[in-house]
Amino acid sequence: MKLRLTLLVLVFLFVTIAGCDIINPEEEIPAYLYIPGFTLNTNLLDEGSDSHKITEAHLFVGGQKIGIFALPATVPVLATGDQEIQVFPGIREDGLSNITDVYPYYTRYVTNIILEPAIVDTIRPVTAYADNVNFLFAPQEAFEDATLSFDTDLDGNLDNGMEVSTLDIFEGSGSGLIRVKKEEDQVEVGSNLFTDFPPVGTQTYLEMDYKTEVVFIVGILGYDDRGIAVYAEFEKGVNPKSSWNKIYFNFSPEMNAMRNFSPSIVEYRFAIFTNLLESDQQQADIFLDNIKLVQAR
Repeated sequence: MKLRLTLLVLVFLFVTIAGCDIINPEEEIPAYLYIPGFTLNTNLLDEGSDSHKITEAHLFVGGQKIGIFALPATVPVLATGDQEIQVFPGIREDGLSNITDVYPYYTRYVTNIILEPAIVDTIRPVTAYADNVNFLFAPQEAFEDATLSFDTDLDGNLDNGMEVSTLDIFEGSGSGLIRVKKEEDQVEVGSNLFTDFPPVGTQTYLEMDYKTEVVFIVGILGYDDRGIAVYAEFEKGVNPKSSWNKIYFNFSPEMNAMRNFSPSIVEYRFAIFTNLLESDQQQADIFLDNIKLVQAR
């Protein structure tokens, strides 16, 4: 009887221990990837400044998507052994915190790493502009000379507009300055005109570094063969920013809408608009640099 009781106790303990292992299986120990941030490499002559604002990493390990991570990031990964790592550069479109996507004109970063549980591997992804990029400002408006890409007065006041300034420089020898005064009502300046439309289905981005004391809006205007603006869309802009910042405006929806709006549109330009009507300020400055209009060839 005692032997049977002892066996029953041993069987009970075995089942209990085995049951615990089933309910609470041993957890896998992940490997870790640390991504401090991206580096953008550019050819200054053909691609302009290497200024960027890559804020997220879209991470793939062994062909499987791990997720989107704000940089810098330390990411746990359950895969081990020799793994292909792909990191795609992510941006915040139009400066909006809730819209993040892979920037289509930057290349992905690919490397192989032998991942080991509990080991942290650091990767420093490098990206560049894709081979199919067309820079319409050839390659950028850097405000290094008096020839401006945004030199068209659109508000009827020739006393205001954009000029080269050395008052506040992001990089290089100059920046673009738009000075708006209360009594002048508004300032609207336009870029030079473009007649080449990007291929259907491709994307259009306007990149710029900026620092501003006032809200400004960026839009697009479409013209017919008589030079009359028959399409206008101004829905993108920035709030005041006391330090230099980078922004990527996605004008792909506007370009497609303009293309579909009327077949009579043969030219288009980009424009910057601001005023002090709703501000207590009597004067405000907008500083710009490295303006790039990026499309696919």
